[in-house]
Amino acid sequence: MSFSRLLFASLIAFGLAAYAVGAAVLPADEVKALSDIAKTLGKTDWNFSADPCGGQWGWANPKAEKGSENAVSCNCTFSNDTICHVTSIVLKNQNLQGSLPPDLSRFPYLQEIDLSRNYLNGTIPREWGATQMVNISIIGNRFTGPIPKEIGNISTLVNFTVEFNQFSGVLPPELGKLSLLEKLHLTSNNFTGQLPAAFEKLTTLKDFRIGDNQFTGEIPHLIQNWKNLQKLVIQGSGLSGPIPPGIAVLGNMTDLRISDLQGNGSGDPFPPLANLKQLKILVLRSCNIIGRIPDFVGEFSSLKTLDLSFNKLDGEIPASFSGVFLKNADY
Repeated sequence: MSFSRLLFASLIAFGLAAYAVGAAVLPADEVKALSDIAKTLGKTDWNFSADPCGGQWGWANPKAEKGSENAVSCNCTFSNDTICHVTSIVLKNQNLQGSLPPDLSRFPYLQEIDLSRNYLNGTIPREWGATQMVNISIIGNRFTGPIPKEIGNISTLVNFTVEFNQFSGVLPPELGKLSLLEKLHLTSNNFTGQLPAAFEKLTTLKDFRIGDNQFTGEIPHLIQNWKNLQKLVIQGSGLSGPIPPGIAVLGNMTDLRISDLQGNGSGDPFPPLANLKQLKILVLRSCNIIGRIPDFVGEFSSLKTLDLSFNKLDGEIPASFSGVFLKNADY
């Protein structure tokens, strides 16, 4: 008997057995989809004779260490608690060496895919744009190529983290359509070009990181539209200064890190950060800043880390620093 027929027979038997005892079951087409993506990812320890939604037999490991989670999660409340649907696939640090499955749309209720820190390669499938995912995390793999414009069609997307890969090309302006996006992590890739003007629409952003890339142009003024932003990391991104004055309106910021800006030989004044009173981390290293350190920097009562090194600052350290207790300081 072929593997596909054997698998189908197992699914039917499993479904009948589950029905007999009144348990909720995962539809056969979703079990088949799990089998297909296991082959694509290189996942070899899923046991298809057990219930994928049962939290056992390789489908979940409640004792997994943080960062090595290994679980398929389901919602089993459909049709009066008789039907399950896959909602989350988390396979972190599982030594997977395949590629990304294009057919995640076969899971109509899938909200999360997290394949962080594996050895996966290839590109992000355009087909993912047809899903309704909330969280996509593929940090620390070997992915290449550009971000498909179709990702901008995932209207439900809240977190999109693709750090520490080998992605390249310009960012598609279609990402600006992600009206619910809160976290966009692009650090340590090979992205080029300018940040799309359409990014001004990402007004729900809370965490934006683009360090260690090859972007061009100045830090765009559009960041002043991100009034919910709490963390901004632009370190070694390829972008040039000055730091736009509109940053002054980002009063929810707690972590601001900008460094290694290209450009203006004459230097730029210290950015107007007086309204960022919740800052805990402030890094403005090698930003070609001239002049004195403003008094308001010493008035940030929550500040724990300050790095103003490799600029062209002069004058004395302000008296406002006398009551500041920093864990880390470099200026």
